[in-house]
Amino acid sequence: MNGPVNLRKPVWLWLGLCVAIFAPRAYLAVHDQGVIWADEIFQTLEQGHRLAFGYGLVPWEYQSGARSWFLPGVIGGFMKVLAKLGFDQGLALVIGTKLLFAVGAAITFYPMLRLAHVMGGVAASLLLGIAAIAFPASLIYSSRALAEVACAPLMTWSLWILWPCGLASGARGPDAKLGVVQASVWQLLGAGFLFGLATVLRCQNGALLAALVLIVLARCRLRAAIALAAGGFAALILGGLLDWVTWGKPFQSTIEYLRFNLIEKGSELWGVSSRSFYLQTMLATNGLALLALVLGFLAGLARTWPVALLTLLFLAIHSLFPHKELRFLYPALPLFLTCAAVGLAILVERLPLLRARPATSAAVVGLVLLAAFGLRARRVTFDDIGQGLQVPGEFSPPATSVWGCLDEENRLLAEAGRHADLCGLVMPNVNAYWTGGYSYLHRRVPLLWWPGLDVANYVLLIPGQKLGDVRYKIVAQANGYALLRRDGPCRPVRGPLGSYGRLIPAGVP
Repeated sequence: MNGPVNLRKPVWLWLGLCVAIFAPRAYLAVHDQGVIWADEIFQTLEQGHRLAFGYGLVPWEYQSGARSWFLPGVIGGFMKVLAKLGFDQGLALVIGTKLLFAVGAAITFYPMLRLAHVMGGVAASLLLGIAAIAFPASLIYSSRALAEVACAPLMTWSLWILWPCGLASGARGPDAKLGVVQASVWQLLGAGFLFGLATVLRCQNGALLAALVLIVLARCRLRAAIALAAGGFAALILGGLLDWVTWGKPFQSTIEYLRFNLIEKGSELWGVSSRSFYLQTMLATNGLALLALVLGFLAGLARTWPVALLTLLFLAIHSLFPHKELRFLYPALPLFLTCAAVGLAILVERLPLLRARPATSAAVVGLVLLAAFGLRARRVTFDDIGQGLQVPGEFSPPATSVWGCLDEENRLLAEAGRHADLCGLVMPNVNAYWTGGYSYLHRRVPLLWWPGLDVANYVLLIPGQKLGDVRYKIVAQANGYALLRRDGPCRPVRGPLGSYGRLIPAGVP
């Protein structure tokens, strides 16, 4: 060590809060195998599984090249490692991957806890960490394999690296001197590269990268802004090269994504919402306790305005698009919570009854918020997050609560995959988009969506379904879902295995 430890930096507090943030997300990764939206299966888990093991269901995005292989590549590599370590069953692979996302969600907050400490001291760190544990809009998505969840740690660590150069504003905490220290060129390149990777995952983040460059340019030197932009540009070039290798054209995924959404307005097939959608769903999802965070967000603007500006810009950009989903805001939620925590810490310091012990008072306020958010989180429905009747019919969720929707179905899919005699599975008249696909089944056998009992010796029935074929006997069931099996082999499928809408099987005999 070069010198004594700086006891004013509560590293163990930050780490402890990250563990507390991780705990409920880890629980959900293990115990909730439901689905909120098909993207968390077919754009991420299923494509990673297909990359690692050679088979899976392919959505239209990975037929036309509208998505980068960056995130599925990471998932596929991780699944391959898990399989090598002996976790070679569908449920184990999915849980392991969801735990990886939960770790990423917790790591997301570490730099934000430090940033809150810089701007508002220990009180701000405590408020942020405790509130983040059960903040519903974050908790719902943070253990799911979504690009938005993967973006968040890249963005927050980039902001922390950038804090010494351009983002410091009104710092009051023990680390306030960081606000006047110049970041090195390598730090700036690294920060830009991280934000560039977040842009590869979701091109909407490019607007924030541009805004960051302008902020650094205004508050720092031209050289710093150039280094930041160069780091982001390097990540974007690598993303373009990855598209070239995987899709045959550089930047294919970005071009196709923008063409589909902006020119053809294809995303509107999944629903069109008003400009106030995000404000309404944030309030419905998080409850009235959200208003306390909004008050803190406003109260802390003098210190947090660079981060608050990015948060508001993110909200404004996403509000412009007709198709809206609450999960799109996920990457900005840590920024919002950080600004709100700093503002609440300022208010705590100003109240006569609380300012004598600001850290203790902040902990009490944080625990009140934790209780309010925890109680609200348990009751969140698809209507609350804006997915209830917004897209009626085929794409409507088959449940009310966001928790455990189709959990039993996916667990029975995984159970079927564990049976050595499985040679085909039928899920009659089930919407394939509301299943876990081959990620949970993890067997290279035909998976059918219409009655084809001769080519399958296992059948998975959803509540209300019955099977008249007496050859099939129940081998497992849960809450109305049932997995049935018959003796005997499966007849080979004649011709190519049928698709389900835009989902096409690949690598399956």
